[in-house]
Amino acid sequence: MSTIRMAALALLGTTALPTFAQQKMPATRRAPAPNFAVSGQLSHAPAGTRVLLATAGRQPVVLDSAATDAAGRFRLRGAVPGPDVYVLQVRGQRPTTGLALAPGSRLQVRADAAQLWRTGEVTGSAEAAALSALNREHARLMAHIEELAQQRGQTADTAVQRRIQRDWDATMAAFGAANLRLARGSSYLAPYAVYTYLSGVGSDVAFVDSATARYARQWPASPYTKKLLQLQDRRRATAIGQPAPPVVLADPQGQRMALSSLRGQYVLLDFWASWCGPCRQENAHLVQLYRQYRAKGFAVYSVSVDSKKADWLKAIEQDGLTWPQVLDEPGERSVAANSYDVMEYPTTFLLDREGRILAKNLSGAALDKKLAELLP
Repeated sequence: MSTIRMAALALLGTTALPTFAQQKMPATRRAPAPNFAVSGQLSHAPAGTRVLLATAGRQPVVLDSAATDAAGRFRLRGAVPGPDVYVLQVRGQRPTTGLALAPGSRLQVRADAAQLWRTGEVTGSAEAAALSALNREHARLMAHIEELAQQRGQTADTAVQRRIQRDWDATMAAFGAANLRLARGSSYLAPYAVYTYLSGVGSDVAFVDSATARYARQWPASPYTKKLLQLQDRRRATAIGQPAPPVVLADPQGQRMALSSLRGQYVLLDFWASWCGPCRQENAHLVQLYRQYRAKGFAVYSVSVDSKKADWLKAIEQDGLTWPQVLDEPGERSVAANSYDVMEYPTTFLLDREGRILAKNLSGAALDKKLAELLP
């Protein structure tokens, strides 16, 4: 797994889990009998601080919420259909944390209200304790990565840079080891660990495939087992030699444009975003390649995952991008996530003249070399 991917996922507790407040189970639906209870005590939580528990995902549903008393104590109750990772949040605080919860769980939480992910200690089940320990380990390692990044920007000394890089590599290896311990375990958290932390671009595909086969036997109903099986399907669909899955999205003028409209040329399908620094750097290189090879039969089809159209349009203008640009659809209809399994940016697919996938994630000198071979 790449350093960027691993570091980003390590921040799951502070950035990737959703903020939620409004969506609840419909009042007209008869609520199932409670089958779990979560009690806890938070420091730095004045009386009336709201604590919420919800499902994870793009459209979280609040299972229960409660206000703390003067001592920071709270209690949550509700019903869950099966073992899964849910999300605990203090309203008004951005950091959230994953909570391993199953029917019958009786959990106890102790944490700093402003640092749930970094400080949360959960008891009451082996799974909940293991996940909270992993969260704290991630937080500790991530703090060290942030410290190393700061040091790296403050020195030009080659020897110091080498020392920082060795420390960085060792810390990232520790991330991987912590995730593997959970992935190789015998609890329902194993599929969660593989899907969330170990299945990104550059991952060990053989390990992910073997783990998925085991999970399909042991935990076929796990939502993460199902996601891993879907991931395998998407990877097979985007393997070298396969026809590129169709893409039809809107350009800056709102007109729908199909990837297949560029058939007959060598096409670089490029997933990017205006906020992605490496994407913007690669854009400058693509501008040069496009000028050099366009007349010879090279095309680019860029798919932005920007959430703000204005930011996307501004980046197109600033970077001087003159090839076809389209904007991805958010949520469940996302082409990047659902058809191409794109989990980091930039991600590219080079297509042949018939629309088959020739190569993946070519950039810089590697892309130069490939185009020189194809279009001498």
